[in-house]
Amino acid sequence: MRTARSHLAPAGIAAVLALTVSATAPAAAQAATTVRPVAAPGAAAAPSVQAFHASGQDRAYLRQAHRGNLAEIAAGKAALRRSHDEDVREIAWRLIRDHRKLDARLREVAHRLRVSLPDAPSAAQRDDLDAVLARRSGHRFDRAWLRLEAGAHEQTLTLIRRELRDGHSGWVRDLARDGAPAVRHHLREVRAELDRHTR
Repeated sequence: MRTARSHLAPAGIAAVLALTVSATAPAAAQAATTVRPVAAPGAAAAPSVQAFHASGQDRAYLRQAHRGNLAEIAAGKAALRRSHDEDVREIAWRLIRDHRKLDARLREVAHRLRVSLPDAPSAAQRDDLDAVLARRSGHRFDRAWLRLEAGAHEQTLTLIRRELRDGHSGWVRDLARDGAPAVRHHLREVRAELDRHTR
């Protein structure tokens, strides 16, 4: 009897092992062949929560920059009507073109963030342009207009720096950062032309 039991025990163990392996094999095979989803190369990441939230600084920047764009467009149109200097008129045309583009993107961002925008330049901006139009003509108009534009673009760069320093929304900060080169280019052109007019 002992001999029979000693021969049966290994056989019984082998059978149990065989059943265990056969039961676990399908699961192991399935795990080995499971394909995990992989992000497509170059797929854009979802916007961060930070991009969707506009802080008080972001809202103030959007409104002030929008007013600035409207003021630059109005000033450019005024120079096309009043100036006879081809270089001044060329600068005026570029101001209108570039600030329209800048403002189109700004309005898109403001819409995403549900920020209401004013309909016109500020009273101070309108008064400054009216003063140039009312009291100047010819070369005197050109000089006064160029001084107005130099000051306006310096103020815009100050707004941009403040937004880049204190802003919260990634969308608004990108807007400020991307607009800075055009504003700096305008300022260089205006200063160069003003220097020519004051020699």
